[in-house]
Amino acid sequence: MYEVNRSVLVLVPQAPFWNWLSHLPEMNLDGLELEDLQADANAYLIDPVDEIDEAWDFISARIDTVFSAELADWCEDSSLWPDLHPDIFFEWFDVRLSSIITDLSHASLDREAFEPIDLNDPE
Repeated sequence: MYEVNRSVLVLVPQAPFWNWLSHLPEMNLDGLELEDLQADANAYLIDPVDEIDEAWDFISARIDTVFSAELADWCEDSSLWPDLHPDIFFEWFDVRLSSIITDLSHASLDREAFEPIDLNDPE
């Protein structure tokens, strides 16, 4: 086991996010429910913090970036996005924080650039 020099935040989608998602044009969510998204929520590694308040400061400074990434996962057309205001972000996502990450794997960590997923791609 190894302690990783990061902390983590997990964004658990809430009903307002689901409402926006389900009303997107040409969005096919057949068989998908809000609970499915909540069960496999996106996690973000952040700089390591000793206190949770530091994590809140870190995320508060990057809300536009994180909010945009969450929306772009489902819809690349930013004209269909809500205002990226922090109040909306915190209504749409339950933010869970953990200051310690322990890696149970023996495999090395790999990194690759973030690329939004096109869910409407027939591949």
